[in-house]
Amino acid sequence: VMTSTSDESSLERVTAAVMLVAFWVAFSTLAVGLALWIAVPASDAGALCLSGGLLGLLLMPLLRLVSTLATAIRRRDWLMFMATLAVLAILGALTLRDATSH
Repeated sequence: VMTSTSDESSLERVTAAVMLVAFWVAFSTLAVGLALWIAVPASDAGALCLSGGLLGLLLMPLLRLVSTLATAIRRRDWLMFMATLAVLAILGALTLRDATSH
């Protein structure tokens, strides 16, 4: 049975708060971008806002992975640490592959 420490719960609370803020900022940016894209189609502002909102949504799982990595280090759970590093390496490799092919 695992017990939770106050450090662990504070890290989880901070991560949850940051992810909630990131979600609402990304959602708002997407809404503004869509409104600008419809209202002023000749401007690049709408597309820029839409891209920023999508980037914000895509970065949230990365934040969760970094939080999992920190938790694994604190717990000295080396299997979880290595698994999380493997996921980050795969994401990095796929990102670099896609960046070089375009």
